[in-house]
This record gives sequence, structure tokens and C-alpha cells, in this order.
Amino acid sequence: MTRTSTPNASLRDAIDRSFVERLAQDCAFAAKSEMMFSGDELAPHWKSFFEQSLRAHHGLRSGVEAADSPESVESFRARLLELNATVQRRVADNGITYNVYSDASSQARPWSLDLLPMIVPQHEWQSIERGVLQRVHLLNDVLNDVYGAQTLVKRGLLPTAIVKAHPRYLRPAHGIAPPGGTHLHITGFDLARGADGTWWIISQRTDAPSGLGYLLENRMIVSRLFPDAFRELRIERVLEAYKGLMSSLASHSKVSSPHIVLLTPGPFNETYFEHVYLARYLGLTLAEGGDLVVRNERVWLKTIKGLSPVDVILRRLDDDFLDPLELRSDSALGIPGLIQAYRAGNVVLANAPGSAWLESSAVLAFLPRIADALYGEAMSLPSIATWWCGEQSAMQSMLPALESLVIKPTYSDRARRFVPVTGHSLSERERKQWVARIARKPENFVAQAYLPLSRTPTFDTGGSGSVLGSRAAMLRVYAISDGVGQWRVLPGGLARVAPPGKEIVSMYRGGSSADVWAVTGRVREDRAPLSSMLTPIRTHQSGIGITSRAAENLFWLGRYTERLDNSTRLARITLEALASNDEGNANTESWLSALAVENGLVTKEVPTMRQSAAVFERALIASLADRDAGLGAYSVAATLQTLKQTAFAVRERLALEQWTLVTASEQEFHSTFSNRSVSSQAALRALERLAQQVMAMTGAQADRMTRDDGWRMLSVGRQIERLVMLSHALAEALEANAISTDSGFALVLALFDSTITYRARYLQRRDARSLVELLALDRDNPRSLAWVSQTLQSRLAKLDNTAMGVLPELLQERSLPHQWSESLIQSQLSRGDAGDLAPIIDRLKSVIDEASGLSDVISQRYFSHAQRTQTLGAGSANEG
Repeated sequence: MTRTSTPNASLRDAIDRSFVERLAQDCAFAAKSEMMFSGDELAPHWKSFFEQSLRAHHGLRSGVEAADSPESVESFRARLLELNATVQRRVADNGITYNVYSDASSQARPWSLDLLPMIVPQHEWQSIERGVLQRVHLLNDVLNDVYGAQTLVKRGLLPTAIVKAHPRYLRPAHGIAPPGGTHLHITGFDLARGADGTWWIISQRTDAPSGLGYLLENRMIVSRLFPDAFRELRIERVLEAYKGLMSSLASHSKVSSPHIVLLTPGPFNETYFEHVYLARYLGLTLAEGGDLVVRNERVWLKTIKGLSPVDVILRRLDDDFLDPLELRSDSALGIPGLIQAYRAGNVVLANAPGSAWLESSAVLAFLPRIADALYGEAMSLPSIATWWCGEQSAMQSMLPALESLVIKPTYSDRARRFVPVTGHSLSERERKQWVARIARKPENFVAQAYLPLSRTPTFDTGGSGSVLGSRAAMLRVYAISDGVGQWRVLPGGLARVAPPGKEIVSMYRGGSSADVWAVTGRVREDRAPLSSMLTPIRTHQSGIGITSRAAENLFWLGRYTERLDNSTRLARITLEALASNDEGNANTESWLSALAVENGLVTKEVPTMRQSAAVFERALIASLADRDAGLGAYSVAATLQTLKQTAFAVRERLALEQWTLVTASEQEFHSTFSNRSVSSQAALRALERLAQQVMAMTGAQADRMTRDDGWRMLSVGRQIERLVMLSHALAEALEANAISTDSGFALVLALFDSTITYRARYLQRRDARSLVELLALDRDNPRSLAWVSQTLQSRLAKLDNTAMGVLPELLQERSLPHQWSESLIQSQLSRGDAGDLAPIIDRLKSVIDEASGLSDVISQRYFSHAQRTQTLGAGSANEG
């Protein structure tokens, strides 16, 4: 029956078990999704979720069917499909990635996010919150004892083998008291819910817990798709917890306004996206180990302006890689001397080094008696029943029950080769093999009770066109420091969802994620709600310069952008010349062939255009799409791929639209050539489209980036690349006498993108003097050599703080086109004899050497700091 409106009461009554089962089109779903149902009824929080979502959906329509009608169910199903497409689009647009180790290519893949949140009702969340706070206090006290008096080990409350035999127990950290006694600033706890509603702690993450960035992104995406339900359920926002973390980190420092950096292993880490995300959102400097140096027991950040002091390091690098002098000597990711700076109290490390051994599942077996001994209280949030096989009695009791247990490693398995083994999945023969293996080295194994994971509702379009499904899921919640000796539980978390048909939850083996809505019973109204963009919650210190690594990446981002522009333009011009019906000119063909080789469009083994136009064209088109330069030519696709990798390394400094444009361009260009047989016309269309996208990239660099030293470094890279390419192109054209014909003359102008300007200024006149005047000497033409070198001088002067009108130090011994005497050049050209172009050709070739040499000097001064380094801020540092 059709209604013009749906009263709240009737809508609420219509949302029952049968409504959800109709959405799922699978009656078995009801028995599988314990988190959605309470006995035979739809849980109140899920009833509210669907009520608000249906109201929002119906509010968009003029005629509304009854909520329980088949028409309404199908309409809502279609709406959910639309929202799911939105989720996938936003994940792609935001460039959210996670490296999936089960993927043979080991490439960063799009983050997997489910449309539906995991909703934790108030009474369950209060129990979780209380238990997590108790546990983080306990773990921090355990660390203070283990790296101090070690009374827990002496009293037998904690086996020595679990601590000191653990490869992640750091002996150099013994005796170091972290500021405020806080070892743990961020701690993650993995929880599973039994079918009876009880939450159990399965594991804990204490070293460098991941997920806070993904949690933020999940919340930003999903909460905006169901705003009415989010508001009606009174879900607490998470922003205050992140603000509290930043304030807490600052309160642990000796400096009133500390410089905080986020230490990342780098772009090849599987969670690098969230390192970039958090650095940008929290307003931190993103640094790799090579960006930091220790001088006089202080940590310094290498910037292009000198060394800047660092007071707090929020690390995402595993602790044993932090310092190759005192920890792993083979670490190329750490900072030599960091532990001594930490020991001296000159830097706060969050988390403090040495907590990784707590992640061993064996520790869970001993926490209850430690809590009883220290606090005289039981654990309010229980751990799953755990046995460490290193205890003889525990091993003997668990081996006969192996079929009902899960086997895990005691010590670190960083390579993730040891997938937890469920006893019930083993054959009799395999079970005996495991028993023998455990008996040989019992201390290496832990057994936990097998808990069939509760299933959370998920969006599932597979099978009968159903929308709702259910999968096994675990919940990761975070305890975050909230001042010295204080913690708070972040109101929400990261739900990790098993792949379809699997019971083991693992993001790095292809699992999914879901936003977590915690019904806390309290709502803080954020004055600055979460933005859909990567907007910092605080402004970073303006006096700190750009890191040398970021400056180098921006420099090369500029070069690769310009190189892509030039390569795309040259490829188009060459293909158009091959496709024209004009009889080829030997000089022009020689020029284009030489440029194609020099710019990596084809290899030198390919016959020239004159020798075999057809072979040359096929080789050129084939190399266009070769992203890995497997054919030997570093052509357009290879440059585009390198540009993408370089942009990824400085994502924290790029607008979201810039990154999206780069990735979309790369994907679109690659898809055009997915078919091995690509015609010259199709290739030309792809190049024309890419040229438009490159124009948008350069426009974004010009209009969407702050004119700071990072932008100047990017601009310097672009100008150097343009100077080299255009100087070489013009020198080759003059030397090959390619301008002797109308077609050759036109091609040179097209390559310099100066055809319209030339015609407007010189009409149809064609001579070398006019050409060189426009392309080499004109300071108003952005494609002329003089304009490029003049712009280069301006950027370098700003970088070097050179006074206006004074030549920067880096250019004082160089002769660039804007410094040439126009009268001298014009007198050499006025004779009109082609042979007299030799001095001009020599000058152009000298520009190539000057620009290349300038690139090397910039690298030495600003990136590698081969020259004298000054220091910024308080204190002093040795020159490096």
C-alpha cells in the first residue's frame, strides 16, 4: 500500500527481523549476525540505525511506500548499493591504500572498507572501556618494572624466558626511565566477541600500533553516509582523543612548545598511507630515519635551511630498528645515536623503545596474577584462555586438548610466516606432527582457547543479489595517553573483518575493515568537526623548514612533471609527423629521431624514421605504455609511473586533488594500452588526453601550493628540466638544419609550444634570427630559455635568501641564457649563413652542461648536506 508519509511509529514497527532478512535475502543471515540481533529481535541500536536511514531515504522521495513493503525494501536496497559505490569511489579518490602480503605483486592496493559500521551498544562499550583502561595501566607498570627493578621476574610472576629470551626485549633500554614514567602513549587491543556477547582480549599491540589513520578515514567516509543515524545514536566523535594525544605528547617534553615529528619507515611500508594521513591531520613533520641526525645527544631534523631540533618522536618504526649503534646493526631505517639521546632525556619517544615483547600472546597468560599481585584486583576485561607451553604443567594440560585450541608463536614473527593454526582444522597426522614440534621446543609456542568469532553485519552483493551478509570480525580499540600517568580510550575503533568464508581476521592477508560506532552515553560537541579533507587539527610551527628528503622529492617531482610534459609533447609531434602525408625531410627526420632517442622514447637500436618509418612508429607506440621500461626506453608510461611514486613520497604536501589527478592519469593512460594492438590514432588521442592532464597537474602546482621552500624546490626542478630539454632540442634542430623547411620550422615551434606567439609577432616570416630571438632570448615567453633561466635565478635567490638584484651564489660562476648579451647573439645571427649558427649551437650545448652541473650542486647543498650545515633553533649541533 502506498503512503504519502511514514509516521515514525509505523516505520519503527516495520523494521524488524523480517525486514533485515528481506534485505539479506537469506534467512540464515539472522542466525549468523550475533551483533545485529538480540535473541529473536533486532537489536535496538540496529533498529534505530535502519529507522534513521530509511527516514533519510524516504525524505528524498515524493511518494513513499510502507517500510515493510517489497517495494520499499527494494528501493532501500538500491539506495545501499549507491552508498556502497560512494564508499569505493571515496577510497579510490582519497588514495587510501594498504599493502596486502598475500598479493603476489606485493603492490599497494586500495583499502577495503565496508559500508556498514560495527555498532557497539552502551553497556558493552562501558565494559570494554573500563577493562582497557585497567589493562593499559597494568602494561605500563609492567614495563616500568621490567626495565627497572625487575621484581615481577624475581617473584616468579613473569617467566624470565618470556622477557629476556624474547628478541624484542631491548637490553639497552634497561634503566632508562621515560618522561613521566609513560612507556605507552598509544596501545591497541584486539578484541573478539563471543556468541554470548562477552568481549575477550585476544592480543595487544604495544610497539607501534597501526590503524589510527585508517580509523579516522573510515569515520570520515561512513559517518557522512548515515548522518541521521550517527546523530540519533549519539555516537561520540573521536577528534578530542587525537587532540588529547597531541597535548599529552607535548606535556611529556621538557620544551614548552616542542617540535614533534612522525617517524615512518618510508613509502614501502604497508601502512604508509596512514603515516602521511596522520602527519598531515595532526600537523606533524613526516620524517624518515635519514631525515634525522643526532648531535651532542640531541636529535635534529635535516632541513634545507639547516638542522632543526626535534623534541618528540611519534614513531611508526619498529623499536629494534631505531638505532643501528645500540640495536639492530643492519638497520638502514634508524638514527645512529637515538637511544643515547633518549637515555639523556633529550627526546620523547612514543612509544618508548622496548615494549614489543608485550605483544607476545604468552604474556596474556600471566597478566591476571600480576594484576592481583600489584592491585589486588581481577582483570575486568578477560583475556582469552592462554597457555604458554614453556611451563611444563601448561603444556601437558593443553596437548591432549589441542583439537580445541589455537597454536601461536611465543616470539616475534615479523615475516608473518606463522599463521595461527586451529587445532580442529588439522588432520590426525598433522596434529601428531604439531604435538612433536611443541614437545621439542615448548617455549616457542602458545596455545589459546578457540573462540568462534562473532559475526558482524557487512555489505555483501554476492549471492542472489543480497545486500546484507555477515562475516567474522574482531575489534581493535586504542588507549591513548591523556597526560602524565593518564590514558583515555578512543571512543570507537577499527573493526577488522575476515574475507568471505574465512574465520581468521588479517588485514595483511586480504581482510576488510569497518568503522566502529561506540555508543558511549556521552557526546562532546566538536567545535571543529572532522573535515572530509586532510585538514590539520593544529597549525605546525612555521619556523621549521622543509626536510631535505621532502625537498629532494619535490625537486624531482618538478623534474618528472616537466619531463612528462616534454615527452608527451615530443611523442605527439613525432607521431603526427609520421602520420602526415608530406614527403619526409631528411634533416627533420634526423632531428626527431635523435630527440626520440635522447628523451627515451625509443632505444638507439631502433631504425631511424628515415631508415624505416613503420618500425620506428611501432617501437615508439610500444614504448609509450611500458611502465617498467622493459623495452629499454624510458618513455611516457615509465615517466608517469616514476612521477606517481615521487608524488606518493610527498603526499603530505600535496592537495588531495593533485594526488588524485596523478593516479587517475596513470591508470587512464595504462588502460588505453591494455590492448597490445594500439593504432597511431589511438595513441595520439591518449597523448592528447594526457597532455591535458599534465596541464592540470602543472596548474595545480602553480595555484594550489603555498609559495614556501618546498614549492620553490619543485619549481627549480621544473626549470632545470625544461632548460636541459629545450636547449638540447634547439641545439639539435639548428645543428641538423631542421628549420630549413616550413614543416621542420613549424615542428620546432610546436615543441616549444610557441607557434601562436611566433605567428602573432613575426607573421609568416621564417628565419633563424627570429626563431632564436623568441625561443632563446625572449624573457616574456615562458617557453624561452631566457625566461626559464631568469625564473630559475629568482627561485634560487629566494631559497638562498639572496637580496633582490644580487646573483645567487649557485649561479655566480655560470652563464645562462638570461645573462647572454642580446646584441652579441643578434650580431652572430645577422649574417644569415647557416654555418654561422655554430657559436649559438655551442652556447646551447653549454647550457645543458651548466644546468646539469647546477642540479648536482643543489643536491650537495640542500639534500645530502655535503657542504657546511648551519643549525636552527636553540642549542647547537656539530656541523655535518
